[in-house]
Amino acid sequence: MSTIIKDGSGQGFSARVDADNRIYTRTVNENEFEHGVRNGRAFNINTEFISITTGSTTEHAILYLKNNEDNDIVLTGWFIGTANSSGTTTGVGPLMKVYYNPTGGSIISDASEVTVVNRQAGSSNTFDLTVYKATGSEKTITGYETTPVLFQTQAQAGRTFGNIYLSLKKGASLGVVYIPNGAQPVEIYTGFQGFIPESFNFGE
Repeated sequence: MSTIIKDGSGQGFSARVDADNRIYTRTVNENEFEHGVRNGRAFNINTEFISITTGSTTEHAILYLKNNEDNDIVLTGWFIGTANSSGTTTGVGPLMKVYYNPTGGSIISDASEVTVVNRQAGSSNTFDLTVYKATGSEKTITGYETTPVLFQTQAQAGRTFGNIYLSLKKGASLGVVYIPNGAQPVEIYTGFQGFIPESFNFGE
């Protein structure tokens, strides 16, 4: 008795089978983030350069992000870049911290909005996120959960990138702060890459 695999497309294709009775297939593997990029569900957030000139041991708020989507977002990467530092660092040197759910501070009430960029060029999908970056006067952040979810040293000049895999539910937020520890004045940028998982794919 033989078994026939029928071509469901109606074009009459047949499977290739070799002399050892092995059927030939082709598989393409990609992770959820890569799949999200191809389907317009992935984004980039970048403050671009921000000037920090004072407050050696002060926590300078440089980025605020809140998820307003009905579904979770996943942050997969965190990047930091510093340049033009002319100070003399002390202790462990400059530090970056990320806190969950800040509720106040000038990074929320008096900062500049960041454009969230879709990682698929030409996609019409947008993301319902509130994102602010520090510009002008240096910013503060308050009301956050006391233990940072991310804690990272940062060179006076250089770039850092790491995989992080954080998930924010609707209404959840985070804030990024920088402690120069003597590196100031310094130019710094930071940001995240992330996506909306496929089960939340804009109703497709």
